[in-house]
Amino acid sequence: MKQIKLIVLVFVLMVSLTGCNNEKAGNEKNGETSVNEASEEREPAEVITFPAYEEANPEKLPFIDKVNNTPAFHVKVNLPENWGVENRKPDVENLVPGDFYSMLSIYEKDTLIGYIGFNIFDPYEDPIPEEQYYQTVYPGLRLSSVFHWDPYEAVKTTDTAETGIADIWYLEPGEIDKHPGAMADVPQQETIGILSYDKELKVFIGMAFMPGTVSREQAEAVAQSISLSAETGTTADTGTKSTLHPA
Repeated sequence: MKQIKLIVLVFVLMVSLTGCNNEKAGNEKNGETSVNEASEEREPAEVITFPAYEEANPEKLPFIDKVNNTPAFHVKVNLPENWGVENRKPDVENLVPGDFYSMLSIYEKDTLIGYIGFNIFDPYEDPIPEEQYYQTVYPGLRLSSVFHWDPYEAVKTTDTAETGIADIWYLEPGEIDKHPGAMADVPQQETIGILSYDKELKVFIGMAFMPGTVSREQAEAVAQSISLSAETGTTADTGTKSTLHPA
């Protein structure tokens, strides 16, 4: 009788252990599936190289030569689904004004929604509060009488770089000549943009979106993903893809 009870007890223990192992294996499998699903959902970063092309300089201006000779650098950014960057300058009359070179078009499917471009700057060396440093980088964007990228809000900051969101106000470029001496009559527009600088690279980039095409939440998500880096090889070395397409 004691032997029978012992056999039953051993059998019960074996069944319990088998059930626990199966449950653990199932949990591990489910966990692995969740990780794989998350990896599949995560969009790979786009890598854009600047200067993307050489700016025309028929007047041999030294500054344009300096822009064209800027050491190549990469902009890595996660773009929303259906967005792409095309290797051509936007060709619209009322493009959002800015202070950028080597501009490239940003499309959502077949619709032009903005552009991305770059510029160079000399890092400010005198002591200045960190939250005001952006003012030394973007004076051309902040002090114009026909447009300004301000107020500005930083969303990501490192020791040498910062990315932020800028509210953009501007007079429609195609309407200014129609109102000589009456700037107050020129139609005004408001939209949103992204700015990012790197003091070591001595460059900044800007993304401007056509009015009504991009929400602040979308812009902030894109801004959070931006990083600038010096070119150390080809974009293939980064393990990411580029959506640059020839015009």
